[in-house]
Amino acid sequence: MDFKKPDMKTRLAQLGFLVKHSFTIVGRNRALIAPVARMAVYAIVMILLLFIGICLVLYDNGNGTWFLLAAGLMFLYKFFYYNRAELTLSRMTWTAATGGTPNHRAARKEISDLRRQIRILGLLDMVGAWVASRKTKAGGFMNMLLGGIVEIWDLVNHFLLPAFAIDKLSLADGIASLKQLKDHVPETLGGVFGLDILGGVVRTLMAPLYGAGVLFGIIVGVVGGHHMPEAFSGGTIGELFPDMPQIWLIGPDSIFSWLPVFVVVSLGVLVHAIFARIVTAIKVIYFTLFYARIEHAEALAPDIRADLEGYLELEQTDAELVPV
Repeated sequence: MDFKKPDMKTRLAQLGFLVKHSFTIVGRNRALIAPVARMAVYAIVMILLLFIGICLVLYDNGNGTWFLLAAGLMFLYKFFYYNRAELTLSRMTWTAATGGTPNHRAARKEISDLRRQIRILGLLDMVGAWVASRKTKAGGFMNMLLGGIVEIWDLVNHFLLPAFAIDKLSLADGIASLKQLKDHVPETLGGVFGLDILGGVVRTLMAPLYGAGVLFGIIVGVVGGHHMPEAFSGGTIGELFPDMPQIWLIGPDSIFSWLPVFVVVSLGVLVHAIFARIVTAIKVIYFTLFYARIEHAEALAPDIRADLEGYLELEQTDAELVPV
């Protein structure tokens, strides 16, 4: 099979198609929002603790260390928390796809015996995050190799989630099921999946807005810096650029403040984290339905089997997906 990485236009089109039909599913089964909302709230609290801690450190407040420590602990635990939430979402999607009524509490109970799988996924996600961080420091062939490892793990992870959530397989059996699934992947899905389905879409969408926001923050920090807290002061423009002439409101005596940039970066990280959780949820729903169609097609509600084909293959069709 020829796995081809989709270009940026294709990936954005895929994301739009997945969002449309995933939200069609969620719209008729609003209980599916619960695990997604919990992940988003967790991410928001973790990021707020981080930036509040940084602020307190800048103000020489001794409590800043505690906030940073709490953010660090939440960062480590998120790998396990997110995987439990994703398994819950996968189980709820399976219930909806088979004609049942998804319930968050019931789904949590159904996966309560998957603690070992959650720990394994969490630890592997930690390794994946470390590899991803090393990717930015590598170059050439090594950068490409590390990027491939991250993308492969992302694909494997989202195949394993429904294998655990639906059939409660062990890791070994889950890997074995991947080998079977590979033989069933239609040729038309080769270019869609590649090794990077939706990979990097969040960064692509956020990058222009993020850059414009930082530029706006710098301008505001220069123009209004003398009105802002001293803790965020970056000194005068003259100290940074000795030959700086007076240009309208900006001159060598103007004080630059990092506060606007800090606020923009904080908001950008928050939005990015929430968006990333939504994209992850869409991928969990997608791969759960894909796994169910391959392994348990007979269990799917009869009125959605045919309509799932276009959604799972990411093909625009005239027929609308019948919500599960």
